Amino acid sequence: MSIPPTTDSAPIAIFTALAWESAAVRSVLRHVHREQERVWRGIAGQREVVVVTGGIGPRRTQRTVNQFIATPLSAVFSVGCAGALVPGLTTGQLVLAPTVAMPEMDAEMRFDETRLQQFPVDRQLLSYTRTAATKADVPTADGALLTSPTILFTPEEKTRRGQETGAVAVEMESGVHAAFAARRGLPFLALRVILDGVDMRLPMVKGLTTPDGDVRAFKAAFHVVTHPHHLPALLALKRSRAAAAQALARLCSALFPLLPAAGKEFP
Repeated sequence: MSIPPTTDSAPIAIFTALAWESAAVRSVLRHVHREQERVWRGIAGQREVVVVTGGIGPRRTQRTVNQFIATPLSAVFSVGCAGALVPGLTTGQLVLAPTVAMPEMDAEMRFDETRLQQFPVDRQLLSYTRTAATKADVPTADGALLTSPTILFTPEEKTRRGQETGAVAVEMESGVHAAFAARRGLPFLALRVILDGVDMRLPMVKGLTTPDGDVRAFKAAFHVVTHPHHLPALLALKRSRAAAAQALARLCSALFPLLPAAGKEFP
């Protein structure tokens, strides 16, 4: 299969899973306009970018990236939040990940969690990100990311998966974005900040969010009424989301001006 054409003046694809992640990125762009449902175009630094909100999880993410398989692009960024798998990582902290691991996925989108694929992050983009984090005063931690097909709700699950894989943080989309970039021969960057620490227990609330990650307000209110013991965790998660969004916006604001201008190659 031939690789679709790319040009250095083509836009950077910035994939997010959640609406608030996309909003954080778009808050620092210029000349933003909506192209279609959950797809925006704007200017970041001296480059054009396309911001895509693809929803939660690797299966939904795979369907999203498939829509862009023939679109000329210059790089692929996976931007959003992650959960800590090791102690010491705090909300809003940036994971400087040189690699992303993901369980092998077959053509039926079934996962073998005993077999991990490893995808490299572009070294120069990672260097730009390290510089941007310093400028934005965002704390960092070095370590690999793990893309999980399932949510890790409990501290025990997070700790165990971290020990099994050697990753320091987990999310649910970057591996698919990395595989897409590799297939296209494009530079790849994972820009992920910590949402929940390893000790934070996530409330198991079925149907609290839409498949695209938007919170169902009525569902959330009803759940709090019927499960008041979940309220502290939900409020803590809300505060963490706000802090993570602010960190993402500051990082993007500092990173985008460092990227090479349109028409120039990524080193």
